[in-house]
Amino acid sequence: MTKQKRNLVNEVGPQPARVTLRPAVPADAAAIGAVFDAAVRAGWTYLGELIAEPMFTPQDWDQLVADHLPPNVLLVAVDATEGVVGYAAAHPEDGELFLLFVHPGHAGRGIGRTLLAAAHDALRAAGCREAFLFTHEQNERALAVYTAAGYRPDGSVRSSDFRGTDLRELRLVKQL
Repeated sequence: MTKQKRNLVNEVGPQPARVTLRPAVPADAAAIGAVFDAAVRAGWTYLGELIAEPMFTPQDWDQLVADHLPPNVLLVAVDATEGVVGYAAAHPEDGELFLLFVHPGHAGRGIGRTLLAAAHDALRAAGCREAFLFTHEQNERALAVYTAAGYRPDGSVRSSDFRGTDLRELRLVKQL
């Protein structure tokens, strides 16, 4: 009986491409919008029919990128083969983590945690000692991610109306 040598590298299968972070540029606007739309359709089912169509126009995404030039921060996570797969936006002036989205096809790979850590680093570098964010009270995945990252509700709630749908968002805070 001879022992067969196993080549584990070939048995594991293809590894995911490495994701890098960089500041967003105007050419990223459409891809940022596509990540948002995919993430919303997958995760915001509590908003019902509101998620069936894109919530924002291409011009809105162009404006988001323009509004997040320094001193604001807009980072994109870029997969070598698939392009932009996530992004985070932060406002160092007040310590707000404004946006964090990862395409659902790339969820569970640590991209969100990497973006979150980079946004925290940018806030710290700007002198922020605390970060805050708002997230929908029914967004269980986001609440779990932020809780694991050390965010806690501070008791504040932001209520608004978006296209006839009442939104109730919890304010979460974290010491940096």
